[in-house]
Amino acid sequence: MEQKKSNGTGRLRPIELSFQPVFDIHLNMAIDYEISMRINDKTVGVILPDIFIPIAEKSSQICQLGLWAIEECCDVIKRCEEREADINSFIVWVSVKHICKKNFVPQVMKILDKHGVKPDRFCFNITQSILEADKEQILANIKACRELGFKVSIDDLGLEYTSLSNLSHYDVDYIGIHASIIEDIMESERTQNMVQGLIDFAKKIEVETRVDGIDTAEKAEL
Repeated sequence: MEQKKSNGTGRLRPIELSFQPVFDIHLNMAIDYEISMRINDKTVGVILPDIFIPIAEKSSQICQLGLWAIEECCDVIKRCEEREADINSFIVWVSVKHICKKNFVPQVMKILDKHGVKPDRFCFNITQSILEADKEQILANIKACRELGFKVSIDDLGLEYTSLSNLSHYDVDYIGIHASIIEDIMESERTQNMVQGLIDFAKKIEVETRVDGIDTAEKAEL
């Protein structure tokens, strides 16, 4: 797992990005990398995103974190290109609070233009809480992103109550099934049928599926 640390800006402590490979089960290879953040502080130690993200979301810092992550990914893409180690795309978590803003797309494009990186190298990952947020501006931003070449994913399906009818209103590329749904999938036919139903639903609305928690060869085969 590759990590890159920032020097920290403003009141933000040093942040690390981790890059986790995402496998295509048909190609049996890593095709993308999903990023996650953590604070690595010399005084208090490692602080996981479950702790600091909710705090950052109470202010504009959550938007700063998102833009910083995109810029760091652009830097990684360019450095890999110099070494002829191509990366297909990065899956970057975006706060609902950020994607609700009218200036979200211009801010992101300014960073990509600065580094000479094309939008198709990014997939913006949004949690299902998007379904309870300001729909009009989010739909406009998602449409603008996809027209520019970005991919968009709604993640953590199943973590909380989700109305599939609401989900179908969002024109995205992927939906992500939360790991908690498949915990007993090897033993439970009921769980297998439920996951199959979600995948079938995704196919009907022409959306691909990502599944978290595939930690054994047996689950991958299933």
